[in-house]
Amino acid sequence: MEEKAALRQTVHQSIKQINNRPHVDQSIHQRLFSTDIWKESQTIALTSSLPLEIDTSPIIHEAFEAGKTVCVPKVTGQGLTFHIIHSVNDLETGVMNILEPTTPQTTQAIDLCLVPGRVFDRSGYRIGWGGGYYDRFLRTYEGITVSLAYSVQLVDQVPTEPHDLPVQWIVTEKEMIQCSPYLL
Repeated sequence: MEEKAALRQTVHQSIKQINNRPHVDQSIHQRLFSTDIWKESQTIALTSSLPLEIDTSPIIHEAFEAGKTVCVPKVTGQGLTFHIIHSVNDLETGVMNILEPTTPQTTQAIDLCLVPGRVFDRSGYRIGWGGGYYDRFLRTYEGITVSLAYSVQLVDQVPTEPHDLPVQWIVTEKEMIQCSPYLL
């Protein structure tokens, strides 16, 4: 756990040093939008970003413009539940000051889940914020998983535990990394 905390802190400081983050975010967004994964997905799940994360507001806007269904998670005692939103007005401040949906939970299948994280390796393993919510959710999720990351968030190897599950793809401002060669 100390190693994960140290990696989180190191990456946190590296993100603060990125010049012109809005421009870098836009590069990541455009790389995502140009993929077949994005184009073919109809129902997309993503969180509302925190201050040092890649801004997800333009992704939500682009999804609405493209006629996609947008699902946002809510943290509950049982884990994550996903809720369809129709506008950003369907969000309110929740756990950890993350914007959460005010709409009813959905059981609709999600094609693409944008999985947040703080630190990543090229195998798709990630260090999140420490709650384990996405690790529990990913055990039963059958759609495509993509994480958005600044290149400074990539490390050689993330310390893993038996319950950790990798994402399939990572999109940075420099590249799109296929983490699981057996998928797609």
